[in-house]
Amino acid sequence: MDMSAGGRAALLSDHMLERSSCPGPSRHLGNQGSLLPGSRTPCKAGCLSPWLLGSGPSQDRLVWRGPVTLGFFPLVSWTGQFRVIGPGHPIRALVGDEAELPCHIYPGKNATGMEVGWYRPPFSRVVHLYRNGKDQDAEQAPEYRGRTELLKDTMGEGKVTLRIRNVRFSDEGGFTCFFRDHSYQEEAAMELRVEDPFYWINPSVLVLIAVLPVVLLQTAVGLLYLCLQHRLRGKLRAEIENLHRTFDPHFLRVPCWKVALFALVPVLGPLLALVICYNWLHRRLAGQFLEELRNPF
Repeated sequence: MDMSAGGRAALLSDHMLERSSCPGPSRHLGNQGSLLPGSRTPCKAGCLSPWLLGSGPSQDRLVWRGPVTLGFFPLVSWTGQFRVIGPGHPIRALVGDEAELPCHIYPGKNATGMEVGWYRPPFSRVVHLYRNGKDQDAEQAPEYRGRTELLKDTMGEGKVTLRIRNVRFSDEGGFTCFFRDHSYQEEAAMELRVEDPFYWINPSVLVLIAVLPVVLLQTAVGLLYLCLQHRLRGKLRAEIENLHRTFDPHFLRVPCWKVALFALVPVLGPLLALVICYNWLHRRLAGQFLEELRNPF
């Protein structure tokens, strides 16, 4: 009998081994109380008696003759029912945006009756849990309540997606998706990377973006001024001559630093405002990240 064929064999006896049921020595084993030649005492069915096959104690053997039942108990192997497959690359999301974490089982099967969930290692904080056909919001970690949604459109095919709204810096890291069918469970790991929406902007690019509109505006104003000056040159010349006659030429002199200040203020003003706005936004995002680290729950 092959014991490795997924089953266990057990020998069950219909009678107990009772030596007291066979009083006295016996040379042969009887059947149904019959007395065989050479035996002194009838032996009941199923009893165990020594049968002397030869002379000498070294040749004594015990022979069991009685009803024997073979019971086979198959071992059910749950290994390999299905596998959970997650994304093969990190999932990227911008802070404040939405992130979607997909996973599915292979081979595909209906998962509406299974227990499906996501948790975060190493402390197994529950991100989202689906059980008994319902979302178990009460078992979520406090920082994820009201921010997650399980997309069940393709759950009948064994495919689910977890949507996380208002992504934070503290959401960055590993997530684990699991499917549980009765006592069988499989899971898959995935990674979420949270990025700053302004990570690609170089400060020099910000300066260029700020200065370019100002330079264009200055050029347009200068050209307009030259055009008006050309048209009104005669009138301006007359007025200047009149002023020279009336006032001392000392009062008509304008210091160079005032001219430079008049030219630089329109350029430096918007640039300074843009730099201040950029620094304020980064400080705010950094403060939000530090606050999430201090109070994760």
